[in-house]
Amino acid sequence: MRLLDQLKKNSNYSIRFELGLIQLKGKEYFDEMQLRATTILNSIFDKNDDILIVVCISNPIDYKKIDSPNIKRFIKNKKLIYVLKCKTIAFEFDEEDTEMETKQYSLKVKKHDIRLGYLIQSIGFNEFGMKPRVNGSFYLLNLTKETLFHMYDDRGCDVYSLEKEKLMPLYYKFRKWILDYDRIRFDRMFEQGLFNIYETSEDMEKRLELNEKKVKETGMNLYQVNTCYITHELEIPKEFAEECLSEMTQTGFEINFEQKLNDSIILRATKKEALALVDYQTELMSLYSRKYKGKYNGWSAIKAF
Repeated sequence: MRLLDQLKKNSNYSIRFELGLIQLKGKEYFDEMQLRATTILNSIFDKNDDILIVVCISNPIDYKKIDSPNIKRFIKNKKLIYVLKCKTIAFEFDEEDTEMETKQYSLKVKKHDIRLGYLIQSIGFNEFGMKPRVNGSFYLLNLTKETLFHMYDDRGCDVYSLEKEKLMPLYYKFRKWILDYDRIRFDRMFEQGLFNIYETSEDMEKRLELNEKKVKETGMNLYQVNTCYITHELEIPKEFAEECLSEMTQTGFEINFEQKLNDSIILRATKKEALALVDYQTELMSLYSRKYKGKYNGWSAIKAF
């Protein structure tokens, strides 16, 4: 399991993708989650790759009950279960926590051995108390390509590698699915997009102060449900507008625009999200306006019901 540990600890070379979209409901939500997770998996796992299914179940060290990951449900060839391995390791989320421990189960398979659709559905249903659902944290370790896929729940998944170059195709192909919260970090990792665009400490301080003031004006309690349609307005010179629009459509924001008489374009970027996350959104919009020689005019929010 040395490779697994190396990949999990190497968060510098990882990409987080958004799977479940807050603006979708019911079947549409889970269909989109399934589509995205399956597409990403198919892009990093080939039919001849050696894959290790790894399941981690954590409990207090004095916990007597045996919790089975029931991996058998997720493989087509049931005979493979006879070579399932299990060992006890330090607590998965904090190795220094001596009151907890983790049972780590592993099974070597090929891609065609896994009921991928059923596995993805089970992970996605877990937080909703729906069946089917999984027990423990599931990882798919590609031993051939030395990459790791971890769908943590319905909201998203992480892909890890020991080499940045192995993640580049995913970054380019699924850029629109990258979690916007981490977009600046990933752009800088791959030296694309906003990688060389920064705001001054003074600009950041002013932006955060203005955000705090505007949030107070909404009267919303950020410690309660505060989902909103948040809209940002950018004014971009006409000569840079097309390039700016092209880049911003690769985010999870809905982009609309209109032309003004003074040779500039007004871009409006809207996303349904918790108002508590407005700080990262304004940083993104501030940097896009800076990159394309424009002006960030601020944001407005309408509570989503």
